[in-house]
Formats: sequence, structure tokens, C-alpha cells
Amino acid sequence: MATLSVKSIASSCLGRNPPLSLKRDVFGVYGTNNQTRSLKAQLDRIQNKPFLRLALVTVRPTGSTAGQYNNLQRDMDAANEVWLSDCDAWIYVVGSITETTNILGGNGVLDQPTCPLGVQGSPTSEEDDLFDLGRNLGADVVGYYTAGSTNGGLAGCSSYPAGRRGFWVRFGSSAWVLAHELTHVIGLNAHVSTGNASNSDNLMWPNTGWSNLPPDLNASQCDEILDDPSIESC
Repeated sequence: MATLSVKSIASSCLGRNPPLSLKRDVFGVYGTNNQTRSLKAQLDRIQNKPFLRLALVTVRPTGSTAGQYNNLQRDMDAANEVWLSDCDAWIYVVGSITETTNILGGNGVLDQPTCPLGVQGSPTSEEDDLFDLGRNLGADVVGYYTAGSTNGGLAGCSSYPAGRRGFWVRFGSSAWVLAHELTHVIGLNAHVSTGNASNSDNLMWPNTGWSNLPPDLNASQCDEILDDPSIESC
């Protein structure tokens, strides 16, 4: 039996064509690589496990000399740890860019008074501008790293303008916040109840004080993820 090449798998499953970067085009790694990765395991994952394409944008205010958020890859590895372990699905980062812009004002803080689950019915002008960024990177869902929002002490939020699915995560947040916000978007998974203490190790616990790491997803939550229209398979 013929063995498929890295090039053919990347092309047929991910739409990536030569010249290829193994790090970015095959593994989807765009930050500091702090772990050993198996090419064989990744190729098997690409061919046989459902996945989500995700684009990432680091948003810096005009005048900033900082680049891509330094914990971006840590957060992505944490998200994939949970999704792979519990849902047998994974997240493929199609691209990561840094936008230095004045759309969030001089402090880079998003004007966002409310954070409902899913579509933001009346987005502010800053929300509208933010969720335009990164839409040309090849993913329906875009995650943004920002300096936070005007909505209290939120570490992230999954509200987005209609037709532009995405979420934001505040710089300096826990490694699991990206996974939490992304899982709100994919399948519209809601928070678990705080009335049951056993829920505190679930990824969708409504704060970052998880009782057991890595946090978990249950079968119902995984079903919601796998049924999402943005989940694809090779």
C-alpha cells in the first residue's frame, strides 16, 4: 500500500501547498514551541480526527512595540490538550498576526458593556471594528488577544457580531481561558452551574478557579463541539 506524503496530506486535508513549513503549515504552531511534537502523530490526527480552523490576532495599541502575545502557543497547547483528551477533536491554527491599531483607543481596552453567549445584538463600534480583523486568514472563527474590556474583570468573552464568530482573551490570563472562550463559541456551550461543586473541574466553570487541572469537558459538551458547522474532517 502506498504511503501518503506530508505534502499530499497537507494539501488534501488542510489546503496547504508547497513550500511548506512543518511548524506552521502541518503542526499549526505559531509561537514558542515548548514541547516535543511527533510528525507521525500529527499526520494521523490530520487525517483521522475532526478539527477546527482557528485564526489568532494579537491587538496592540498604536505606538506599541510589542509583538505577538508571548503565551499564545501555551494557550493553544492547553486547548488542544482538553479537546483531544475529552472530545477526540483538535484545533488547527491557520495563522497568527499582530495588529497595531487605534481601534481600541490608546489603552487597547475594548468597549464592551455586556458579554452574552453568542451573537452580540448591539455591538459597540469597537466590537464591530475588532471582529473585522483577521478575517482573511482562512478561518471562520477568530480569537483576539487584547488588554481586556470595559466589562469589569473579565478574562475573556465569547460575544461576537453576527456573522463574525470569535472571542477575545485578556493578556496575562490563565492558560485555559482561550479553551473556555473558544468552547463557548463552538457549539454555544454555556457555563455549568455553580450550584454543584463537582462542576468546578469542568472547563465551562464560570471563573478561572478550576479545582482540578486540566479542566474537563463532558460527553454532552463534546457533542455540541462536534456538531458545530465549523468542525471539519479530512
